[in-house]
Amino acid sequence: MSKIKIVVVNENTLGYIIPEKPNNFNVLSASTLRGSNMSDFGTYPLPKNTRLATSKDFETYRVFENGYRNDKNYEYER
Repeated sequence: MSKIKIVVVNENTLGYIIPEKPNNFNVLSASTLRGSNMSDFGTYPLPKNTRLATSKDFETYRVFENGYRNDKNYEYER
């Protein structure tokens, strides 16, 4: 079973990639202050400037990490 990847896109959006649609990502939190023009909870094509999120990114984008940390279905750098 593949895991859902938590990612940072363009250094301005926190999102996730589901294994069934590896060329798209879904937004958890977009920062307009960092230059994002995406809307929260939207789905977009996956750009090249994407990396795995870290625990610090959850803090930066103000998303509560605990629900992701304790679930073995999510992949990100802890």
